[in-house]
Amino acid sequence: MSIYALSQRAGETCDAAGKAMQDVFAVLAQKESKTIWSMPKSCSKYMKILDLPYLACFLLFRAGKKDSIFFAIPENHVKIKLVKAIKKVKKYQIICFINDLNAFRYGNADDPIVQEKMRGEAQVIGMADVVLMPNTNTRELLEKNGVTSRLIPVGIWDYLMTEQEQKQLKTAQEQKKCAVQQDTGMQPAKIAFAGNLNKSEFLKSIPFSKDMGLEMHLWGKLEDKKKEELPSVCEYHGVLKAAEVPAAVCTMDYGLVWDGTGKDEIEGGLGEYLKYNNSHKCGLYLASGIPAIVWKHSGMAAFIKEHECGIVIERLSELPGKIKQADYEQLKKNALLVSNQLQQGHYLKRALEQALGEKK
Repeated sequence: MSIYALSQRAGETCDAAGKAMQDVFAVLAQKESKTIWSMPKSCSKYMKILDLPYLACFLLFRAGKKDSIFFAIPENHVKIKLVKAIKKVKKYQIICFINDLNAFRYGNADDPIVQEKMRGEAQVIGMADVVLMPNTNTRELLEKNGVTSRLIPVGIWDYLMTEQEQKQLKTAQEQKKCAVQQDTGMQPAKIAFAGNLNKSEFLKSIPFSKDMGLEMHLWGKLEDKKKEELPSVCEYHGVLKAAEVPAAVCTMDYGLVWDGTGKDEIEGGLGEYLKYNNSHKCGLYLASGIPAIVWKHSGMAAFIKEHECGIVIERLSELPGKIKQADYEQLKKNALLVSNQLQQGHYLKRALEQALGEKK
């Protein structure tokens, strides 16, 4: 029994999205999966046409009844339809992993045009026998749009680290521990926020200040004009390579998972998308050993509550009070327990084992 995965050329991408899919393919590799070759992104659209005949030949001559064909959404819809068509002959299992639902990632889920796009995307997802979906919130959305496949929630995106990255993280954690032990005064709670800051409109209107005992520390791309709009509670640290981020954010007390245009509450398409998506930020913070702060209605809230490794809030203005009430030592201890599992790819492995019919 083999797993054959449609390549997404994840190694050609350096941003967080690339890191997420690199981790997925790394977990698949541990399952001894084989990647189905495809033309590099740099090739012309005419050269990319070769992907289809190659895929067809591969499936017809290599894949068998006991095998599984793995693809991740977003993916070329024509390729997936080809995989589905050849399944009628080869009888293999098709597994879909949902990384992003592009249909309404940037739009309003109530918009008829967005809903139509979602139905089209759901139709392609439904071609799989098994769907590895981000979280339990995604189930209702998929079923509403006609997906009848077996649905398995992954729960959270793993955040794999190399031995070198683990050593760097441990060194930074020890340095922070020493600094805390030497400091006898009251320090503000330091909150990390990492990612593409240009789309995080809420940052310019954070509803709390340093006087409330909180500080925001930012990493990621940010235009010069938007740097000037940041309130004094925010401190910008620039852009880091993906491998360097954990050692930076682990020196903070919490990591914030938030998005959208709202000044206090979640608003806008990107904010609403948190209901159904597993934010890569959440995996980053927990893998780095710090508790996460998430929206009450997000797909991450159930995981945070179950593992007691963070704080759940309805609006940002609740944060100062919630942090004062929190048992930080226990949250930190639980975050460190989850950290090791995320670094090893535990959650995707568990979902894959269920999809393949293996014992937990």
